[in-house]
Amino acid sequence: MTMESPHRQGLIARNSIFNLLGQILPMLVGILTIPYIVRGLGTDGYGILSVAWMVLGYFSVFDLGLSRATVKFVAEHLSPDKINKVPELVWTSLGLLFLLGCAGGLFIAAFVPMSVTHFFKMPLSFVGEARTALYILAASMPVILANDAIRGVLEATQRFDLVNYVKVPASICFYLAAALAIPLGIGVVGIVALLVFIRLATAITYLALCFRVIPSLRTTLRFSREALGPLSVYGGWIMVSNITGPIFGYLERFLIASVLSVGTLTFYSAPFDLVSKVIIFPASITPALFPYFSYHGARSRAVVSDTTSRSLKYLFLVMTPVIATFVFFARGILHLWLGTQFANQSTVVMQIIALAFFLNVFAMVPFTSVQALGRPDLKAILDVIALPTYAIVCWLLMRRMGINGAAFAKLFITVVDCTFLFAFARRLKAFAVRDCVSGSLGRTILLSGGVFIAAFLIQALHARMVVSFLLLGLCFGLYLGLFWFLAAGQNDKDTIQGVFQELLAGGHRQERAAVVQASETVAECKG
Repeated sequence: MTMESPHRQGLIARNSIFNLLGQILPMLVGILTIPYIVRGLGTDGYGILSVAWMVLGYFSVFDLGLSRATVKFVAEHLSPDKINKVPELVWTSLGLLFLLGCAGGLFIAAFVPMSVTHFFKMPLSFVGEARTALYILAASMPVILANDAIRGVLEATQRFDLVNYVKVPASICFYLAAALAIPLGIGVVGIVALLVFIRLATAITYLALCFRVIPSLRTTLRFSREALGPLSVYGGWIMVSNITGPIFGYLERFLIASVLSVGTLTFYSAPFDLVSKVIIFPASITPALFPYFSYHGARSRAVVSDTTSRSLKYLFLVMTPVIATFVFFARGILHLWLGTQFANQSTVVMQIIALAFFLNVFAMVPFTSVQALGRPDLKAILDVIALPTYAIVCWLLMRRMGINGAAFAKLFITVVDCTFLFAFARRLKAFAVRDCVSGSLGRTILLSGGVFIAAFLIQALHARMVVSFLLLGLCFGLYLGLFWFLAAGQNDKDTIQGVFQELLAGGHRQERAAVVQASETVAECKG
C-alpha cells in the first residue's frame, strides 16, 4: 500500500468524489434511522444521544488546530529528502493531542455533575443516565482529538479512498448502533458506550492504515521539540478560526431570537438550513485541496494558482444552476415545501442567503490555499476584526428590516470575507485575477451569468412551477453543453472522463482491495 502521487492527473477530482459519497451515504442512513431512534428512546433520551453525537462529531474543533497542522506539515514533507521527518511530526502531534485530550476530559468530567442538574433541563429519571454518558464521553476525549489527526496523515498522502472506506462505515454504524440497540433493550448509556467504541475502532484502523502507507511510522516512534513549535504556532492560528467560524455561523440566529423573537427565528432558520445544504459539494473539494496545496505550495505557487482557477471553474459549473434556482424560484419552493406563510415571510431571506452561500462557496478555495501556504494568521486576524463588525451591522439591519436585515448582514460579511480571502491568495501568488477575465475560468463566469439571466427570464414568465422547472432543466442542459465545448480545456475533459471511467470500472475492485488490506492491517496490529 502506497501514498498517491501528488502529480497524478485527476487526483483532486477523484478524491472529491470519494468525499462527496462519504458525506451523502451516512446522511441517507441518518434520514432513515433517526425517526425510529427518536421513537425508541423518546425525546429526552434522544436529546442526550444528540449531545453525544455532537461531542463525538464536533468537539475536535478544540484540538488547538493540531489536526489541520498535521495534514499540512506531513504533506509538505512527503518528498524523498524530507519524509524521514514525518514520523516525528506525527508522533509529536499525537502526543500533544493525547495530553490535551486527557486535560480536556478531566475538565469536562469536573463539570458533569453541575451540567446535568443546572445546564441541561431533563426529567429526573434521565439525570443518572446523562451523568454516566457524559463521563464516558469525557474519558474518550483523547481518542476523539487524536482521531482526526490520524486520519489527517492519510489525507496528507492523498489516500482519501482509504479514509472514506473507514469513515463511511463508521459514520453509518453511528446510526445503526443506536437503531439496533433499542430492540435489545440497550439504553442511552449503552449506546453512547457503543459510539465511543466505534470511534476507538475507527482511530485504530486509521493508525493501522497509516503504518501501511508510511512504514517508517511503525518503526520510528520519536517526539521532537523542533516540531513542537511550528505545530503549536500554526495550530494556534487555526484554532482562532475554528472558534470564530461557528460564531459567524450562528450569531444572527441568536440576535434574531433576542431582538425579535424565537418564533420569528423559524422563518429565518428554515430557508437557511435548506440552502446551506449546497455546501456539501465544496466541502468535498476543499479537504482534497488542502494537502495538495500544502505539498505544491512549498515547491511551485504556479501549480497552486492553476489549481485554484480550475477548482473555481468546477464550482461555478455545479453551483450556478442550484443557486439560480434558489434565487429566482424561492417563493415557489417555500410554498411547496412549507406553505403560504413561509412563502410570504421567508422568500427574501432565501434569496439573499442563497447569494451569500454562492460567494461563500468560492471563498472556501482561497481560504484553503491561504492556510495551506502557511498563513492561517491572515484569516484568523480577519475573523477577529470582522466579528464585532458583523454583530453591529446585523443588529442595526435587523432593527430596521427584521429577518431580511439579518440575511443582508450575512451577505455583507460574506462579501467582506470573500474579498479579503481572494486578496490574501493573490498576495501569496495562489490566485491570479486575470484568470477571472480571460481563459477558461473567464468563459465559465460568462456562461454562469447567462444562466442567471435565463433563470430570471423564466421566472418572469410566471408559468406554472412544472413548466418553469422543465425550462430550467433545458437551460441547465444547454449550460453544461456550452461549458464542455467552450470553457472546458483538454485537461478538464481528460480529468472528468478519467475519473468517471475509474469509478465505473475500478470502484468495486478498489473497494474490495482496500477492505482486504485494512482487515489484514488490523489483524497484524492485534497480533
